[in-house]
Amino acid sequence: MIREHLLSIMQNMQTTKDYRNASPMKPVQSFDRDCAEKTLRELMSMSIFCHAHPLTSLRNILRKQKVVYSSHLRRMPSGSRVRISGMLILVHTPPTKSGKRVMFLTLEDEMGLFEVVVFSKAQDRFAKLILTSEVLTLEGRLQRQGPTGLAISVIMEKALVGLCGPLTKLLGYVIKIPKTKTYSKPPTASKVIPESEVSEYPTQLALGF
Repeated sequence: MIREHLLSIMQNMQTTKDYRNASPMKPVQSFDRDCAEKTLRELMSMSIFCHAHPLTSLRNILRKQKVVYSSHLRRMPSGSRVRISGMLILVHTPPTKSGKRVMFLTLEDEMGLFEVVVFSKAQDRFAKLILTSEVLTLEGRLQRQGPTGLAISVIMEKALVGLCGPLTKLLGYVIKIPKTKTYSKPPTASKVIPESEVSEYPTQLALGF
């Protein structure tokens, strides 16, 4: 009985957190917008996110830019070029023997925490952006260390500037997208959805990196 109850709770949590499980009668864009509005209300009122991870409503935009989940890093070989996004949790700059500053970042996406290393070359270009952003989306190379290669980090090479910054700014990209009309039944050959009612993410959200 307890096991069935726990399974039910886990299924409900997964349905809430992942846009891929949205109802087929509710378009993904509409789901993203509703999720973004709830996230923004929670951010402004409590600064605590209860219904979903803050990146959930942004995931469809991130996916279009080939940004992967942190859980995918475990299946990728060392040296792979990756795009990854997360909420900035911690910035650590310990002293080094060379005297050069190295930034170690801890970020979090829907799947958990992951580590990013920023060397001086990337710092020269993106240190200010890193230190003033709540959300970071970056491109770099996967690095595996240790005897079994389980110590995983991403060596940052560049930031996808349009997908970095305050969370409120990024949520605004989704909230401004017009809601699509929800149909109670799938359209048939005799009932074609008008082109004016089919919305795509605006081209300006390609964000020009």
